[in-house]
Amino acid sequence: MKKVYLIAVLFALIAGFATYMFASEIDKKSTIKDADTVTVFVPVADIEANTSITEDMFAEDAGVFATKTVIAEDKAPNAVTSKEELLDMVTIDTLYAGEQINSKRLESIDGEDVALSLKLAKGKVAYSFDAPSVTSVDGYISEGDTVDVLIYEDEEGKEKSEIAYKGLKILRVSTNSDNSKASKNGSAITEYSTLTVEVTKEQALELYDIENTYSYKLILNPRD
Repeated sequence: MKKVYLIAVLFALIAGFATYMFASEIDKKSTIKDADTVTVFVPVADIEANTSITEDMFAEDAGVFATKTVIAEDKAPNAVTSKEELLDMVTIDTLYAGEQINSKRLESIDGEDVALSLKLAKGKVAYSFDAPSVTSVDGYISEGDTVDVLIYEDEEGKEKSEIAYKGLKILRVSTNSDNSKASKNGSAITEYSTLTVEVTKEQALELYDIENTYSYKLILNPRD
């Protein structure tokens, strides 16, 4: 007899638990249905750091980004909710598939954390050359300036000075390490021995030849 009672009690507990779970599921679905929702963007696959986000990535057949509807409370801080927040930005960290995209992991093309290679104009390369104080206008050159290259040569006792290049754009002053330290400390670089300029490959070869063949100095041009 006791066995019958125990079995009855066991079935009653199972039935009660099943009823509770069923009711909870209904309540959960009802809560989700009635809750405020928001649409966020997620990558379909991992997107590596230093990737430029362009218009063609949003084409239907591109398979780069997807939208996902989540409860407002589940929206991650700084989650991207519009295409405009992504377009023309660069990833500074890897974006992982299915995760809500954090806008703090994106930066504009002019941002300090963006790879220099992404900032080069089409057909141009970056070239670094020696530019100690006596050569580079006593340390007054800054990023964004343009310089002319003045060379001096002595051919068979005949001295000659001429402008070899005009308007070379300064991309970076000093080394990457110095720039990183200055950025973290919020200071400016006032002493340097190298400059990085934007040139064509042909110009890079000629600048290399100038470095190894002639005496040269830089002329700082006024900004527009």
